[in-house]
Amino acid sequence: MKNHFLFVFIFSAFVLNVFSQGDVPLPPPIEVIEGPSDIEPTFPGGQEALMRFIQENITYPQEAIEEDIQGKVYVQFYVEKDGKVSDVKILKGLGCPSIEKEAIRVVSIMPNWIPGTNDTTLLERTVMNLPISFVLEGDDFDEDDKVKYQAHWAGFDLGYTTLRNVDAITGKAFGTNFSSTPYWNVNPATSVVFNFNFLEYKLPIFKQYLGLTTGLGAGISSLGFRDNYSIIHTKDTIYAEISTAGKFKQNTLSSYTLSIPLLLEFSTKERKKKSIYFSAGVIGSYRYSSVTYQAGKDDQGDRYRNYLYSRFNMRNFFLDGTVRAGWHAFGLFASYSLTPLFQKQATMAVYPLKFGVTFNIDYSK
Repeated sequence: MKNHFLFVFIFSAFVLNVFSQGDVPLPPPIEVIEGPSDIEPTFPGGQEALMRFIQENITYPQEAIEEDIQGKVYVQFYVEKDGKVSDVKILKGLGCPSIEKEAIRVVSIMPNWIPGTNDTTLLERTVMNLPISFVLEGDDFDEDDKVKYQAHWAGFDLGYTTLRNVDAITGKAFGTNFSSTPYWNVNPATSVVFNFNFLEYKLPIFKQYLGLTTGLGAGISSLGFRDNYSIIHTKDTIYAEISTAGKFKQNTLSSYTLSIPLLLEFSTKERKKKSIYFSAGVIGSYRYSSVTYQAGKDDQGDRYRNYLYSRFNMRNFFLDGTVRAGWHAFGLFASYSLTPLFQKQATMAVYPLKFGVTFNIDYSK
């Protein structure tokens, strides 16, 4: 794959003793001996030969290609009295070990330079700073372009939902006592949640490691009822009674939502690929529709399906606290509602608890 993906530019401003000049603050070249030099060290054949040497000998690391890592690397080295290159190191890198290793390798195999002189005397050694830009084919790299840090929000969430309340005796959250409203003791096996998070943006705070993530998502969350309960609601209340119309094969209350997250995210890499991540924060949601669905057979053995669209005294806007963690394209999520599911006084204050797996999507490919 050598040179297939690579454009390497040696900027014309690198006239040897001013390699460190420009918009990136670097220390000026240091000459070990005192006194000005008449002639600076030069690569055999000049700058064009140096550019050609790097283009012909450098290989874009496959890891950097896969993660779309691009940018400028500054390499520092010494030209000895005999013209040999020595003490090669990275002065300013991209945080990508494979790119930095390749830059050091190419500079280390350079042929002997023509050493600099000082008043007709060869300099013992001269320090040089060489900028090399790694740019993938088809991309126009601009030093002023900022790195695009990827978030871990876009993708699919698939999981389960259960309800919790505030314990009437202890006052603690995550209560499971539904003795007064047994219909809210839903069946987690048939209470599912599915989210499609289709927009994301990450505002970096500290490189790729820490940032604020936001975006947009749409979802559906269903509560599956036990014991053949049928939802009944009035203008101000909602409750359920056991139906005598035959056993329900399916019996759910579903909500359709739009969501916007605000998450503090930690990530080990700039891109999603092979990145370990952890995020925590809140998700604000708008419930734009809700429906009950009942399917089964009546006493005559006839199949039926009933749909009823209503607000069911559910809150239109709600807020969830959430945590998300994973690696690469896979992760886990959990969220707990910070606001009750239903309007105040409509029924017992119940709070959805959701958890499951997430599949991250990289839309930049």
